[in-house]
Amino acid sequence: MKTEHKAPEMSGIFKELAENFISFKRNLGFKYQSEEKVMSRFCRFSNDYDLTEVCITKKLAEDWIAPRAGEAGKSRAHRLTCVRQFGEYLYTLGYEIYFLPEQRGMWTASFVPYIFTHEQIIALFAAADNTKFCDDRRNIQNCLPVIFRMLYGCGLRVSEALKLQVKDVNLTDGILTIKGAKMDRDRLIPMSESLTQACQKYADKIWWDKDTDYFFMAPDHTMISPNTIYGKFRVYLKVVGISHGGKGQGPRLHDLRHTFAVHVLQKWVTGGNDLTAMLPMLSTYMGHKSVSATSRYLRLTAEVYPELLSTIEEKCAFVIPEVQNEEILSYHTKRTGFPLGQFSVCRNTRSTENGSRSAKLQAGGLHLPRSEQG
Repeated sequence: MKTEHKAPEMSGIFKELAENFISFKRNLGFKYQSEEKVMSRFCRFSNDYDLTEVCITKKLAEDWIAPRAGEAGKSRAHRLTCVRQFGEYLYTLGYEIYFLPEQRGMWTASFVPYIFTHEQIIALFAAADNTKFCDDRRNIQNCLPVIFRMLYGCGLRVSEALKLQVKDVNLTDGILTIKGAKMDRDRLIPMSESLTQACQKYADKIWWDKDTDYFFMAPDHTMISPNTIYGKFRVYLKVVGISHGGKGQGPRLHDLRHTFAVHVLQKWVTGGNDLTAMLPMLSTYMGHKSVSATSRYLRLTAEVYPELLSTIEEKCAFVIPEVQNEEILSYHTKRTGFPLGQFSVCRNTRSTENGSRSAKLQAGGLHLPRSEQG
């Protein structure tokens, strides 16, 4: 039996306000799981300061953000951000707060994503197609070619692909419903006809008992572990001759998602498309919190394809393309019997004053169907 996750407990003088703050953030759509742990530690930390009323003093604040032995800069920055936001929340309620100063440069991401070449993507597909398991794990053998194509072709996070339930995969209309991703933002990902047909071929080999079963199902009908996919990914890297830098180094499975975005930009910049208006669409497609999170791929694409630098600087955005180049299209067609076609993006927003809206971007042009509900 699956045990329920026990939430970290708040304590001390900040207990009720910390709990209210966490509820407030979650009502805004944030998961606030790791942050909840930080808040629990902050509550315990503050107990040593003999506070008689709710306030964040300068002494408490500065002691809280002081560097700790063996602590990574990212972890320290996370502690600072959580308590800064909590302080801002308390200030709006009228409490006396010493605002923690922003510590710029405390942590910067040093990991550079690995961008696969088109030839390497073809080779990874081939390795997945040739995976062999014993009979009791044959369904995983059937899953892997589809999963890896979906990760690259749709730019999904691995958790998003593995959490798909049967009811989330509309094989009639070719639409994936991604639920509970980052920020708890649900989104719709229309698939190309070719990928839909590839999923249908896979589905013909699998038997599900109910629509809440996982689409990619382990032999015991549970969700396939991400570690299983990552383990096979490491095997595939070795098969195709791509060296791995070890723990914490690349290539990572998540780099298939990065590669999708860069290949998207590379193809559409080369094709001379108008890029500026399309960046928000790619941001929605990939489930990013903001357009700024998507814009980093502009720099990355310029680094991988320096010949496009001047065009990127001039146009400064990108769009959803035909996902694969001709070699990848040819390989996919040969192995699956279906041409890997064009992808589109559809945004599913919760109800608004004007009803629901969906925005669809198809390769070759922008199409915005509008559905108004009274």
